[in-house]
Amino acid sequence: MTIDKNSFLTNYTQKKPHLTRRQFIKSTAAGAAAIYMMPSLALSTKTQDNDNKSRVVNIRHAGLINPDERVNSKNARQSVDKALVLLTQKENLKDAWIKIFPNLNSQDTIGLKVNCVNRKCPTHPEIAYAIADSIIESLGINPNNIIIWDRSISELKKCGYTINESDKGIQCFGTVKAFSGMRWMFNQKMDETGAIGYDKTRAIDVGDGVTSHLSNILTQKCTYLINVPVLKDHGKAGITLSLKNHFGSIDNPTDCHDNLCEPFISRINADPQIKEKTRLIICDAAYGVYDGGPLGAPQWQHKSILGATDPVALDFTGMQVINSQRKLNKLDPVTKMATHLVNAQNLGLGTCDPNNIQVIDSALT
Repeated sequence: MTIDKNSFLTNYTQKKPHLTRRQFIKSTAAGAAAIYMMPSLALSTKTQDNDNKSRVVNIRHAGLINPDERVNSKNARQSVDKALVLLTQKENLKDAWIKIFPNLNSQDTIGLKVNCVNRKCPTHPEIAYAIADSIIESLGINPNNIIIWDRSISELKKCGYTINESDKGIQCFGTVKAFSGMRWMFNQKMDETGAIGYDKTRAIDVGDGVTSHLSNILTQKCTYLINVPVLKDHGKAGITLSLKNHFGSIDNPTDCHDNLCEPFISRINADPQIKEKTRLIICDAAYGVYDGGPLGAPQWQHKSILGATDPVALDFTGMQVINSQRKLNKLDPVTKMATHLVNAQNLGLGTCDPNNIQVIDSALT
């Protein structure tokens, strides 16, 4: 497989006119209303052979973003807790977390895979730590048994995370110390010195003759996984939500961008290390990017989080939100680009048929 490096650089590093964050963000409630899908938007008529619909919760909170445009930690926690109760249909938060982790023991470690590739619109620390605190307080587990992680330490720091590799408190670190897009672009050797690195003992076939190695954080450290992506479109894959978030879990994401990023996205997520460990998806939809993602400043305040146990259903639902914003701004939907949703469905990773998805919308103040 060959990569058109010049085209890739043009698509992902082309400079745009500078706008301040405040000028760029346009608040609207239309995206939240559009979360309910029409059957005509379905990517496929094939569904999983069961009687239960995949549940996706959309928790909108009017106070999720402060006047200074930072995420409100208290309201983020309230949103996370509400999402868990509605998603699991349990009466209290403890029972909700027990349903997510029914066999959790004191030796298990829960990894939260965040997304910090775009420091202007990342998984906000306030939401990631709200998830961690909710687990700790509800289940009484050791905070050190939770790892917030992404591909690099430098990106986590730039997005406001506090790096902690000690044996006290919530852990937070990256697979490598720093990530250079240019270095990965031209297949130069990565410097994994002083970092946990990638699992070179096990290569996974991600299609088209490409093999990848997963982060040692995922393969060696995490018993379970919570996927914490961001609401963004993507110039090649249409959307970058929970499924594509795992491009930050492999050592060669640049090799996986041909052909609308397929079969790479679906094949990566079908690997047992991801498929079997993933128990929950909480999408940070405080802000969103509907055009020009995955980079660039946020373009509207969605003021919500999305929750699901089915990554395909969550990504399909998030795509409708993005499509709604694109329609408001006279842009075409990204549905045809997101071929990985159908492929992921066909691999048994979830459903992208709206007839098999139940969306529960809740508003908090």
